Amino acid sequence: MLRVSIFTAVIVLIVGLYDIAYAYNRRYRNHNHGATPFMVLGIIFTISGLVLIVMHWVK
Repeated sequence: MLRVSIFTAVIVLIVGLYDIAYAYNRRYRNHNHGATPFMVLGIIFTISGLVLIVMHWVK
């Protein structure tokens, strides 16, 4: 089983939430130009962070 640091899991989760917030704010400022890649990355990082936290608890 893979050992996961809770610090790494929390950082990945924070980065994902930050990317989602950045894309949300950018969508309204620039009328949705260039917001989609940040939203996709935010969703990927947020899901990955949640998976890492669950993996840390399950160990």
